[in-house]
Amino acid sequence: MSTTELDIKDAPSKLAAPKSQGAPWLIVTLREVTVKLRDKSFIISTLITLVLIVGSVVISGFMGNRTTEASVAFGPGTEAVELINTANDLAVENDQKIVLTANPLGSNDFALDSLRDKNVDLVLTPAPDGYTLTGLSDVPTDIASLLSEAAEARALDTNAGTLGVTLEQLKEGSTLTQALLEGSQERNSMALIMGLIFSFLFYMSAMIFGMPIANSVVEEKQNRVVEILATAIPIRQLLAGKILGNLILAMGQLCLFVGIGLLALSLMPTEIPFISVVFATAGWFLAFFLAGFLLLAAAWAALGAMASRTEDLQQSTGPVIMVLIAVLFTGIYAKGQLLVVASYVPVISSVAMPIRLLNSDVPLWEPIASLAIAIAAAWAMVLLGERIYRRAIMQTGSALSWRKALKLED
Repeated sequence: MSTTELDIKDAPSKLAAPKSQGAPWLIVTLREVTVKLRDKSFIISTLITLVLIVGSVVISGFMGNRTTEASVAFGPGTEAVELINTANDLAVENDQKIVLTANPLGSNDFALDSLRDKNVDLVLTPAPDGYTLTGLSDVPTDIASLLSEAAEARALDTNAGTLGVTLEQLKEGSTLTQALLEGSQERNSMALIMGLIFSFLFYMSAMIFGMPIANSVVEEKQNRVVEILATAIPIRQLLAGKILGNLILAMGQLCLFVGIGLLALSLMPTEIPFISVVFATAGWFLAFFLAGFLLLAAAWAALGAMASRTEDLQQSTGPVIMVLIAVLFTGIYAKGQLLVVASYVPVISSVAMPIRLLNSDVPLWEPIASLAIAIAAAWAMVLLGERIYRRAIMQTGSALSWRKALKLED
């Protein structure tokens, strides 16, 4: 909700407060914040998002600690038992949370019947080239991979004995070791997940709190409420109050989401890899978000002032929406040199630079320089937006372009 909802007749008396009550921009700021905080839909959506954040962290932790258990049936013979035992040993060696239980039955047909009756989870039967693992409706990929690795290890051991060599001699020269020049595979996986979260949070907050600025401005202009408000509040301070109010709301909600998410991560029973890096990068993300949102808010305010109807915003806000989409795509796809370049582009750097900080150790001067560029761009956009808002807000008729708006007289 915005100052548009003020009663037109009472607008001057409500906003032309005595100096002791504070500056006009502060009154507008407080009104933007208090009205939004009393909005039930805003409160409910915030609470639902918090529940989803905590729930996703808890579920991820539970799934990560959950041990997969399966009962594997088989017919006569000891080979299947030895294979299952080898698979359990490999699971322990590879730190896989998988436990297989051997369930010997009288025949393979009886084992398949037990599977149909859901008395067992899987059936292991011999095949000409090894084994066949049968499931009722599906075969878990992790169990199939583990048994395949166990079967391969046993086959190598058997073949090595047939050839009269040891298993180590047979496997000599076949070891492949993975290495990364920058970061680690585990850290890169963490950066991918956090990059998705950061980009989504930025997009959501920018849309929820940025777009209403443009709608509020054009509604006040279309209903001519701004002409009454201008008698009580300087145009510049009216704009400042709108931007600061929504900036406070956006930063407050984002800090709440990030803080609750980090708290849930820190309270997990298992240690989260690189949790200290996540905490440090979250602070950088909040700083970059502040600069990026301020730039977008000023742009939306200017677009609202140049529009004559709400419908005009559907076309004029297209470039801003494209920037937000670029932020999303950066968080999902950007890598390598493209990510480095994006980390210095204002607004997009709000996600790109935190991802780089998560991926690898970036020199301190780089995020500082990127943040300085983002702040400078935001300040320039605020000055431009204020100039256009002040000149175009009282103009009626058709929608204005940026060039026409800049040519208007104060």
